[in-house]
Order: sequence, then structure tokens, then C-alpha cells
Amino acid sequence: MDKQKLLAAGIDYDAALARFVGKRAIYEKYLEKFIEDEHDGDAATAYESQDFAEMLKQVHALKGIAGTLGMTELYEVSAEIVRDLRSSNTYGLGDKLARLQEECSRLKEVIKMA
Repeated sequence: MDKQKLLAAGIDYDAALARFVGKRAIYEKYLEKFIEDEHDGDAATAYESQDFAEMLKQVHALKGIAGTLGMTELYEVSAEIVRDLRSSNTYGLGDKLARLQEECSRLKEVIKMA
């Protein structure tokens, strides 16, 4: 994988690699697995049915993945949604979910090209 492309996309490659104890092949394997991740779609399905408990579960899982893999922007928007859901604040949730889905799509494309 092209580290520079990942860095340019806002992925904190070095910090994430440290979480993988410097094992580049393993870290990059998990980046590739992210391409198939469906938590954002599952969160959207839960949002559409107003199942906010399920949405919280899906976005919280995505937040953990994003944090582990160094996906800073995705982590931040996920954390914001998790905070809102935990405080029963659904105002603007659709817009935040759209940002989350856009960021997931963008990162998946970057990883495919890296």
C-alpha cells in the first residue's frame, strides 16, 4: 500500500501502525478488510427504522474500527453520533449519518487505490 496516499487521505498511518506493534502487513490487511465493512449501511438501516439502540451499536463499532485504523475524521464523526445517541439527541442525526457514510465511502476508495 502507498503510505503517502493514506496519509494524504487523513489516515494517521504511523499511530495506527503503532497499535499493530509495527506489523505493517497485519495493519494493511485490516485496512483492506475495511473495504467490506458494512457498519455504516447497517447504521443507516437502523436510522431509517428509528432503531436508535441498533444505530448506536453499529456506529460505536465503527468508531472503534476507525480509531484502531487511524481514520481520524471517521472516528470524530462516529464519536459525535455516539455522544448524541447516548444523550437521546436525534437533532441533525441524518446529516451526521450522511457525513459518516460519505467518509466511509471516501476511505474505502482511497484504500482500494493505495
